[in-house]
Parts: sequence; C-alpha cells; structure tokens
Amino acid sequence: MIDPYELVDNLVAALQDIEDFVAAMGADASRIFQYRDSYPTKVSLPHAIHTMPAPGCMAVWQGSGPGSFSGMDVWKHQVTLFLRVGESSPTGASPYYTLFRLIAKGVGTKAAGVPMINFTVHPSCYPMDLPETHRQTDAEGLDYFEMPLSFTEIGDD
Repeated sequence: MIDPYELVDNLVAALQDIEDFVAAMGADASRIFQYRDSYPTKVSLPHAIHTMPAPGCMAVWQGSGPGSFSGMDVWKHQVTLFLRVGESSPTGASPYYTLFRLIAKGVGTKAAGVPMINFTVHPSCYPMDLPETHRQTDAEGLDYFEMPLSFTEIGDD
C-alpha cells in the first residue's frame, strides 16, 4: 500500500499547477495546501477547516480501505478537498461551481493536456473516481464545501 501522504502531496502539486485554479485562490498557490495530523499542533480537523484562508483549498487524507476493481481486491484512498471562496468580485469570479469545474476539468501546465479527472496524480493509482460535492457549515455558522475524492491503487505496493 502506498503512503497516502504522497498521494495528497501529489494532488496538491497537481492543483497548484492549474493556473486558473491558483488564480481563483487569489493568485497564491500556498492557499492550496495539505493538512497533516501532527500531535500536538494539528489535532483538530474542524479547527483547521474553520481557520483555513478564504479563498483556500485544503487537502486531507481521510483514510484507506479495501475496494474492488475489475473483480480484484484493491486499496481505495479517500482524500477530501475542503474549499472556501474569497470575497465575490463584481463579476462573480470564483464561485464554488467554478472551483469544482477547475478541479475536475482543469489542466495543469505539466499535464500534457490531460484534465484532472483523467490525470494520474500518483503513479501507483488510477485517476480519481468521479467526485461529489457537499455544502457544509462549521461551528461558527460559516459555509464551505467539501469534495471527497477516491483514488484506487494499482496493485499493492
């Protein structure tokens, strides 16, 4: 089984390589980042979600488990993107649907024309399964969206 933090690092790098997605994050690639559990400083995902920048995109490994692919047992890795948009511009730039489209259809500068939905983020995983999106509200009543992604591992590294 692969180290899931490698998968998250690669996903973040791929998203940071999509120029329009970075532009939607205020032209600051550092607003696209990974959350790594680290005791005692990073022990609360709800706190990290609440304090993430707006705009911002935080990638979090949620777990791994068994799955099936073409009749074979495989590992499936769950990564969630937590998204906040920034202030709306007069033209309505960067609403959540724009972010979803860029995550699914965006093409990075190093992706040779391949949209994210078909891009191999990690060499030991197939491209992401079709993603879902959900509106959530944090403890302070602030809305954000989450986008759970699933990556199926090829073989068993």
